[in-house]
Amino acid sequence: MDQSREVLVLGGHRMNNKVKEKARKEEVSKRSTAGDDDIDNLAEAFIKNFRNQLKFQREESLKRFHEMIARGV
Repeated sequence: MDQSREVLVLGGHRMNNKVKEKARKEEVSKRSTAGDDDIDNLAEAFIKNFRNQLKFQREESLKRFHEMIARGV
């Protein structure tokens, strides 16, 4: 179908392409703002966990290093 003739029925109204694109952008905008807090919280939790793992690995590495030095190797 020719794009200029393509229509979308939304809420019982027929819309042309320009109006349809605007409606899509508004819908995406609504969805993205609603999920931003969730994504931010997940990202913060991931970063915190990653840093804790790095800290743990660093501590374990130092512990093994000191044990090796104590053995005289």
